[in-house]
Amino acid sequence: MFNSELVNNDFNHVYLKELANIKGVLDNYRISFIEVKGIQVSEVCQIFERINQAGKPLNIFDIVVAKTFKPASAKVDSGIISDNGFYLRDLIDGFKKHNNSEFLKISDIDYLQILSILINQNVPESGVRNITDRYLNEIKTEHILAVWDEAKKAMLKTFDFFENHLHLKTPYLIPFRYFYFTITAYFYRNSTPNYDFLKKYFWFQSFHNDDLLSNTTQLFQHLEFLNSEKHNKTYQFNRFLIDKHRLRSATYSSKGRMSRAILSLLASVQPKDWEHCDRDVLVQNFFFTTDKPNLHHIFPTNSEYVLNNQHKNIITSDSLMNIAYLTQITNLDITNRNPLEYIKDYDTAEFELILSSHLLSTQILEWARVDKMPDNAIDLFIENRVDNILANLKTKLSGITFEEMDTMESRISELPEEEPVTL
Repeated sequence: MFNSELVNNDFNHVYLKELANIKGVLDNYRISFIEVKGIQVSEVCQIFERINQAGKPLNIFDIVVAKTFKPASAKVDSGIISDNGFYLRDLIDGFKKHNNSEFLKISDIDYLQILSILINQNVPESGVRNITDRYLNEIKTEHILAVWDEAKKAMLKTFDFFENHLHLKTPYLIPFRYFYFTITAYFYRNSTPNYDFLKKYFWFQSFHNDDLLSNTTQLFQHLEFLNSEKHNKTYQFNRFLIDKHRLRSATYSSKGRMSRAILSLLASVQPKDWEHCDRDVLVQNFFFTTDKPNLHHIFPTNSEYVLNNQHKNIITSDSLMNIAYLTQITNLDITNRNPLEYIKDYDTAEFELILSSHLLSTQILEWARVDKMPDNAIDLFIENRVDNILANLKTKLSGITFEEMDTMESRISELPEEEPVTL
């Protein structure tokens, strides 16, 4: 039996401790407030039954899934009768089963925002004016049904463009996730897509010195630009500007725009394996699954040469200009050996020919052949790689005004010229 007098006289009583714990939970419990519009009261219970996550925070995709759910034979505002009902989660999950492409595994939010752009652009008076949660909440079942059939085709063309035209095998290489929205909108109901134009668009935005696709205002400007080409209207790329020092100083980041752009460019050249020179490194089933993809430092960061000559080089060996795609086996064989040593293991006529597939010249091979490198070889190597990357970009952006600047020009100009190598 509960004795209130006994409890009141014992401030450390277990009941009081439990009541204090309960009070703490109630005081600090965050109650979700969800506003849904345009539905009947009778549907509310169904919605909240479907979005109940047993205490887990809800996201906008969960809410839209629940709000757009329709049972079998339900009639939607557009007059369409769905005999099988409508469940957005099943729709997206079914689409992901087309094949094993990593691009099909992008997030549910990515898919929802792709749909929101297509609805915005193609469904009059939808009320879906942006990709923010405020406007995603305006998506209705009939909006999705109106665009879904063509949306599937456009998304598959987008993923095919990344994977088979640009040779990017994983979403981890896409510099801006907004590319999913803009490029899918371009492919939507487009029977004559211009792939040369689309490639220029991708590389221009990815490498431009300014972040040109990082907010929703820019997103809608891009949609307007792409629509101009799509509908055969007048369009023009602005001046392309790039800072050479941003290339030199870029280091690996799993989410950094410039890091992804550089790795995308290196992948687009379809690099060949150093040991089996007829084999692509980035094959169809080679995907990144962690934040540390299988990348090789041409000057290994812990090699004897790097450790002994750090103070003689301006640029560190962490620069992405010092990176090449290699298979894991080849990378393990090289470990932390000096370039002069391990390059000799691959010195064949075939290897010399495939260096260009890594945007490398024969410079490091020539050093290995004479068994000698200058003390500032890292700086000289990186300058050479920067020039190769810029040359490749100029080819990709042919016909566009291409301007370079160098915020480190005064220091780089002080580098001693490399002595000629006699073979």
